[in-house]
Amino acid sequence: MQAINDNTLFHTEAANSLRLPLNFPQTFLPERRLLAALLEFAQGSGVGDKETISAATGIPTGRSTGKVVPLIHYGLGMGLLTAAREGSQWQLELTTLGAQVRREDPYLSEPVTQWLLHLMLCRRADLGQPASGVADAWFLLLAEGPLLFGREFRVAAFHQALAQRHGGLGYLKGLSTLVPRMYTESACFGDAGVLLPVIGEEGAFVRASAPCDGSFYPAYALSLWQQWDVLFGDHTQISFDEFDRATRWSALLGWGPEARSDWLQWLVGQGWLQLDRYTGSPVLLRLIDSERLTASLYSGLV
Repeated sequence: MQAINDNTLFHTEAANSLRLPLNFPQTFLPERRLLAALLEFAQGSGVGDKETISAATGIPTGRSTGKVVPLIHYGLGMGLLTAAREGSQWQLELTTLGAQVRREDPYLSEPVTQWLLHLMLCRRADLGQPASGVADAWFLLLAEGPLLFGREFRVAAFHQALAQRHGGLGYLKGLSTLVPRMYTESACFGDAGVLLPVIGEEGAFVRASAPCDGSFYPAYALSLWQQWDVLFGDHTQISFDEFDRATRWSALLGWGPEARSDWLQWLVGQGWLQLDRYTGSPVLLRLIDSERLTASLYSGLV
């Protein structure tokens, strides 16, 4: 897997592989209105330097800093965009998922959309050891964090875990506060309710479990399919326990066996999944591909 750098085709939907720089956000949050503007740009010409993109989208930028490049990275991490960069010129295109979100929820206002993009940002990058994420700060806090910190965590503990993992980098303190802020500000992903501030305890948060609601189930399935494509693409079927260990899936969703079983049985009922129990652990066989599943992403919404 290759990190993003200049003069490189660094993410294509076909390759479906990505590892973002640790500090890709700089100090900027993924504001939904700006992500929406970026998707509109990618659907149009999709080509330009960051000043051109800024002028077309209204995303603020400057010569040495600004929100355009961090927003591109967010779009990549969430699986909405593919991108190539040559010198100062970017070429952005919508993925199949990006096109579906742009068509059905152009302002990323539906909690279903926000939960899916959250899960995409928290996904594991590859099967290398130690495990790391596409956006590793998100993977550490929200996929591995339940085992490290428990259901409730403090920003100071997250900062310490980042430093233990990546060394004493000066920007880690700011990054440790930015990640949870994404889930508390309504302009970003606060409406999804992924994290809830602990009242009266500054810097403390509680994780919420993913909604056990049929309207969300296609989004969870698509996230699983995307991880399967990247991590186990040469497997036609896989043990759920093996998948869960690799991706931290149950920890990320905050689900126990009952919620997980209900969701898997729902997928079977849709004709999207075959479920076998050869050794007691469910073995999954996908019956539709990711593209067809993406087309059904919003099927549960009225």
